[in-house]
Amino acid sequence: MLKFFSLLLISIFFLNSVQAEKIPKNERKDFDYFVLKDESKKSMVYNDRNVPKRDGLYRFHEDFEGERAIEINLSYSDIGHEMDWFRWNDPGFAQRYQIAEPLKKTTKKGKTKWYRVGLFIPGKTNTEKHTISFFDYKMIYGKTEMTVGPAFNLVNNEFTFFINGSKYKIMEWRNGVKGYEFEHYGIALNSVYKGKLKGKWINVLVNAKWDTDGFIHMWIDGELRVSYYGDLIAGADRVRFKFGPYRHHMVNATNAGLKIEDLTLYYSNVGKSDKCENLWNGCSYLTDQITKKSQLNGVNHVALTQRSQEGTNQKKPVNVFAKFEIDPNDPLPSM
Repeated sequence: MLKFFSLLLISIFFLNSVQAEKIPKNERKDFDYFVLKDESKKSMVYNDRNVPKRDGLYRFHEDFEGERAIEINLSYSDIGHEMDWFRWNDPGFAQRYQIAEPLKKTTKKGKTKWYRVGLFIPGKTNTEKHTISFFDYKMIYGKTEMTVGPAFNLVNNEFTFFINGSKYKIMEWRNGVKGYEFEHYGIALNSVYKGKLKGKWINVLVNAKWDTDGFIHMWIDGELRVSYYGDLIAGADRVRFKFGPYRHHMVNATNAGLKIEDLTLYYSNVGKSDKCENLWNGCSYLTDQITKKSQLNGVNHVALTQRSQEGTNQKKPVNVFAKFEIDPNDPLPSM
């Protein structure tokens, strides 16, 4: 029997036209030394919807649990861009501190890339009735983000990986701009499958071909968790990679009388490359797990999610969830 209650708060992403806010030279040097690898070095920017900088928002570590790292601290009192904090006219909806690719560094349609994100998620991290996104991808049409892509989140305390399907609707967003709203799979992972995911460093590896005949494979600490073959470009021209904490749907928690606790996350060894070997040792062990068919390993349940919207602009969309039976022979059929 599949569980779906926790996915009632499933992470549905929103259109964000990310502007490039350059990282100052001295800070870029630190990012390149402590955090970034290969193509991501010297090329990332701040998301301009980030919460304002303040003392203690982030700091770099020469050795945190054996890794060079950045520590990022979000407090509920950090109020960012109005289209995050006041989204759908709900004060306290979302906040973020993300580092993103500028347009000229995004990945073009037809390209295959490898990505690595090192994460340390403290054991006390709690997302009851809300979501933390650790990293994600956005689909770019022309020069504008018009829909979301794959993402790795903690949704109502379940680790969840998202993948777009091929069916979509054209939606009018809160600022009157039109965008695409795709069906997508929400894949809830077993958080202790072959090793816990909190209280230690984990490394998430992603290999994606961004094309209509594309694929995406996701490993955690070298073990293949999700493998999917299908349309990974969704009609887009480019794909943008972002990392850093993004908390949203916080109003679901606060409306239920829950307190949004301070959040601390650590990132290390974050990067994009044409070659796995530039990011990871032991790549043959990763690729030997691929079978040319979709796979799910250590997964609790899957939901297929759609969104509907009555009216326009500030009218809040409604999420519609469909039960998805997992077929061991083809667990994620292309849609």
